[in-house]
Amino acid sequence: MRFCLINPPRIQPKLWGKPSILQPIDMAYVAAVLEKEHEVTMIDAANEGWNNLEEMDATKYRQGLKNEEIKNRVKRFAPDAVGINIPFCGWWKPAYEVASMVKNIDENIVTVLSGLHPSARAKECLSYANVDYVVIGEPELTVQELARELEQGGKNLRQVNGIGYVKNKKVVITSPRPVIEDLDSLPFPARHLLPMQTYFEAVKEIPLRGEIRKPWATVVTSRGCPFHCVFCSIHTVMGRKWRGRSPENVVDELEQLVDVYHIRQLDFSDENMTLDRKRMEGICDLIVKRGLDLDWFTPNGVRADTLDEKLLTKMKRSGCEKIRIAPESGVQRVVNEVIGKNLDLKAVERAVVLCKKVGIRVGCFFVIGLIGETKEEIRETINFAYKLRRLGAESFVFSIATPVYGTDLYEQAKRGGFLKEDFSDDDFAAAEPLIETPEFSGDELRELCALANMVNPTFTRGKLVKAIRNPKKALKVLLGKK
Repeated sequence: MRFCLINPPRIQPKLWGKPSILQPIDMAYVAAVLEKEHEVTMIDAANEGWNNLEEMDATKYRQGLKNEEIKNRVKRFAPDAVGINIPFCGWWKPAYEVASMVKNIDENIVTVLSGLHPSARAKECLSYANVDYVVIGEPELTVQELARELEQGGKNLRQVNGIGYVKNKKVVITSPRPVIEDLDSLPFPARHLLPMQTYFEAVKEIPLRGEIRKPWATVVTSRGCPFHCVFCSIHTVMGRKWRGRSPENVVDELEQLVDVYHIRQLDFSDENMTLDRKRMEGICDLIVKRGLDLDWFTPNGVRADTLDEKLLTKMKRSGCEKIRIAPESGVQRVVNEVIGKNLDLKAVERAVVLCKKVGIRVGCFFVIGLIGETKEEIRETINFAYKLRRLGAESFVFSIATPVYGTDLYEQAKRGGFLKEDFSDDDFAAAEPLIETPEFSGDELRELCALANMVNPTFTRGKLVKAIRNPKKALKVLLGKK
């Protein structure tokens, strides 16, 4: 088969500022598996058109290649099937536009959706006429098996685990596919099909997070999360069982990146990279042993309670410039009972102190606006962030809790009637408060989040006004800041 994989344009909230660049490594893994048996191409529409922002409304941009360009490229390749990735619920609309465009080219082209949104909302995705199949969970082996079955006429689709489709006007969801236990068995991502040079050029114009300024790549060394944070959707695709690649396999990929693509900086985008401390030490030791000159970061964060001085020292020696840790809240009750993270906040403080000692910079993630959290606890969390800043942390991201499909938070909000009035799928792309409880309104959350982000030295009064959208109110918030 001829398979075209598309990372569609995405929705960019104006509040986020400059365009974001996210290498679609999940799609590149699928391509690497497929190209063993099929002819494959990839269109990274979101990032190839990173500097093309089309205004959708007062709060959002559409970021990516224009539809006509995507259409022409699909036509030139003339695929038998098109795979469309939706890694976030807020980006569903451009993905459906692409599916519609593909069917307008040739209604016989098979359309397959994968990613977080199809995994969490399979039946809803299949209600759209231009969607033939959805992939639920880890996509690589499922897409490979689906492609084989389609080549053979599609008579045994029910035997393909982890897919959904419509037959006789009824939605069919097959048995779940077990997670991939041996991640070393997967080929390295098919980066030769990605516009790597475009990524390098983009960071010259918009240095990512102020950190990535050289040829860079995204690498994933582990999958799955055994924890149960109420707002997290990672398990929807990657499952709850943590699995790690071997240090040798990881560093072999790093060597390829250096030799073939001249990579100098890395984002390790794992959710739990340091969960197995010995494995992480092995990765660091091999980077040093093989003489790889790399600066690296953990933009998704690592658990503070997996870190000690020995590991951090090895991480620094192997090129670690900055890590992010996620206390989520500065109140232990909220961490334990509301979020369900099972993390001692004292471990967060120790990790910040140790990072400063060994020379690794630290950023911190927080989430506010959870069901069961009070305004006073949010203020305590802001004070905790200032404490971490005094201990050595340098940057802080406060986000408003989003009830993403597939999370316990969404189910809580739905059951309790806490979703904002006239809630719809479009709301995920707006970066707006979607939950209101008797403890706080959406406007109050917006104000508290803006106030919290002022812990960052770079968060200006202008940004505060923009976040709150009311200069007089912003001034009151600023004067009331603790």
